[in-house]
Amino acid sequence: MLKRDRKLEKEVKKLVKEFHEELKQCDGKPKPCRPICTIKQPTSCTIGTANLEKAHFTEPQPIACKWCGSTDIMKYGQREGVQNYICKACGRKFTEKDSPYHMQTPTEQIGAALNMFYDGMSTSDIAKHLDETYHNPVNASTVYRWILRYTFIALTILEPLEPNVSDTWYVDETVIKAGGRNLWFWDIIDDGTRFLLASHLSRSRTSLDASTVMRRAWKKAGKAPKYIVSDQLPAYIDGIELVFGAYSKHIQSKGFTDEINNNIIERFHGTIKDRTKVLRGFKTMLTAENLLDGFLLHYNFFRPHMTLNDKTPAQVAGIKSPLTNWTDVVKQNKTSFRQVELRQKTPFGF
Repeated sequence: MLKRDRKLEKEVKKLVKEFHEELKQCDGKPKPCRPICTIKQPTSCTIGTANLEKAHFTEPQPIACKWCGSTDIMKYGQREGVQNYICKACGRKFTEKDSPYHMQTPTEQIGAALNMFYDGMSTSDIAKHLDETYHNPVNASTVYRWILRYTFIALTILEPLEPNVSDTWYVDETVIKAGGRNLWFWDIIDDGTRFLLASHLSRSRTSLDASTVMRRAWKKAGKAPKYIVSDQLPAYIDGIELVFGAYSKHIQSKGFTDEINNNIIERFHGTIKDRTKVLRGFKTMLTAENLLDGFLLHYNFFRPHMTLNDKTPAQVAGIKSPLTNWTDVVKQNKTSFRQVELRQKTPFGF
């Protein structure tokens, strides 16, 4: 035991001597320091022998601007105990915590709230879920403002993307309640990719309304279909003729049991009904248009389909989307406004 202690004492004296020799060699000049966070861990130990693993340490990650990604930043005071920063490149302010600027809720929770809304939960149930799960008491009106804000941002980013669709389209209409009255919701879905090409909300079912949704689908797909399947509504006959002429063949389905039917789009209308049932109708026609477009976007880009092997219609249509879920939308937020103006549609879209 005494021999082992003497041996350790000699080793310590040797290390101290080497340290003093290094200091003498410096001659007052700075010498590169060893990282203080280097930790050596033995992989195996035997009596009198220790095999040490190579040193590992984590480099500190620089703080980057949430708006432009620049690392040329400086501190900009504190607010409620949270450090604020200002970017010298773009001049915008941000905080280090993972939440949009001027907002207290983390990005992941906002993204989850948007996903829950378009999957069928009401804003009050979402607010209750955030309070119970994350201890984040938010108001249902706050959740509703998130939905309007980030739906607008997602539509701005994803609306210009063009899908690669097949030559067969399905068109149909269903009743949606908005402002205390019944409105007609028209939409067109592609057969091969299940991609929803266009939608239209109207107060009537005329040939003009049918032609409006046809023009929007044509603009979105960048081509005209060879076949269009619809029910026996007379408005489709003139509406398809006005837009596509003789190029597209119009096929009228006689019912669910017919060999050529509209079951694909009728199934989607069932999903729409389940969603609007929770809302109990929309307040205005303009609100209905924007939220229904948000639902179409959720259906096309963020919601995998079992019939498509758990892929989204956008993936099957060959779209390389910069966004994969609603959390990505929240992270992409580079606008400083809090209120979002609802967008009015034209016959060719926004």
